[in-house]
Amino acid sequence: MIEIPPEFQARLDAGVTTLSWAWILTRRDGARFGFTDHDQILQVDGVSCEPASGFSAGDLRSETGSAPARGAVFGQLDSGVITKDAIKAGAWDGAALTLYRVDWSDPTLHYRAFTGELGEIRYGDQGFEAEVSGLSARLNRTIGRVFSRQCDAELGDERCQVDLAALGRRVSGLLAGQITRRAIRIEGLDPAPGDASVFSEGVLSWTAQPSWPDQRIVTARADGTGLIVELDSAAPAAEAGEALRLTLGCDKRLETCKARFSNAANFRGCPHMPGNDALIRPVSAR
Repeated sequence: MIEIPPEFQARLDAGVTTLSWAWILTRRDGARFGFTDHDQILQVDGVSCEPASGFSAGDLRSETGSAPARGAVFGQLDSGVITKDAIKAGAWDGAALTLYRVDWSDPTLHYRAFTGELGEIRYGDQGFEAEVSGLSARLNRTIGRVFSRQCDAELGDERCQVDLAALGRRVSGLLAGQITRRAIRIEGLDPAPGDASVFSEGVLSWTAQPSWPDQRIVTARADGTGLIVELDSAAPAAEAGEALRLTLGCDKRLETCKARFSNAANFRGCPHMPGNDALIRPVSAR
């Protein structure tokens, strides 16, 4: 339900014409950015909303019942924040979106018109289009644990308890070059790993670019004095020599948990769960 402050409602009833829209985007890392269709910067909810963004809202539709609201937002790739490289790197995936109606003559008068999050983002040479869904869309997600032979904890989290800061579990390096959109070559690793494959299923972090999100490593293999790493998404447009960090990976198997991390006591899977053959196996006569 939209709640409009009484003073704002009084101005609306009087036919005020000093109205504008403001959008505040909150990325998964907590960084907040504001945009507005007004021609000057507006301070809304503690965020400076920039005017030169080309932001506009499509048709935001709400339905009765529990069906989530859906719509789209459009923008130009000229803000210095929402760039093609950032979109390709997944920096804006799942970002929270809050749409405000603002009286630009007094920006303290505003109300929240819509709250949701960004879905799929499509971009062209000059602009982008992002799908938006209401917060009730989260109710369609699977919540809870699923029985599996593989561990369902994230490496290094509270349930896993592996100390990723321990010696050898994170190594620093430099980007040597980009091979394909998702494959890069890394050199200058310190300390040098004995087995490159331990970084498969690991994480690559761009240490000098905090606005670039971490990327999942699909595979890693030795290449002379360096590594060739394939990522699960397109690598950002980084120059050779860009500093980065690799964190060991885990394939979620009990054997890996034992051998690589000596952490079998905290394994969060069901490795001894019977397979499908247990359902069709004949019952022994008693």
